[in-house]
Amino acid sequence: MTRLAAVRHEFVEYIPAHLEDGVIYISIEYATVVHACCCGCGQKVVTPLHPAQWRLTFDGESISLDPSVGSWNLACSSHYWIKRNRVQWARAWSQDEIKAGRRRDRLVLQRDIDDTLPSDVGDLATQMPHRLQWLKSVLRRILPW
Repeated sequence: MTRLAAVRHEFVEYIPAHLEDGVIYISIEYATVVHACCCGCGQKVVTPLHPAQWRLTFDGESISLDPSVGSWNLACSSHYWIKRNRVQWARAWSQDEIKAGRRRDRLVLQRDIDDTLPSDVGDLATQMPHRLQWLKSVLRRILPW
């Protein structure tokens, strides 16, 4: 396995079934960025674009993802930043750091979901279209469809 030092990006509507090594696929419509892990293991890495998760910056020539990509669920446990199409490798995290990071990420995401929940409790029949629209918007932000 060869660790990458740089990537290129492609804006796509749909993420392709086969991920080319070194290519970051960006679907603005589905607010999702997908790539094969930069360590060379070939595993799929999905980074949903959402203020409580990842943010993408495009400067007209290159892309950056923030925060870092920590592939803690993969055997490689790779950890890196993508800054201006360059891969900046980060140190490995301990299991305690991974647990704390996951806990923090869950809290941030839960806080965002709680902030977008409808606060009024009225007639369920009149709320249902609003609640379905809300659920659809949340799922669009966090799932790579």
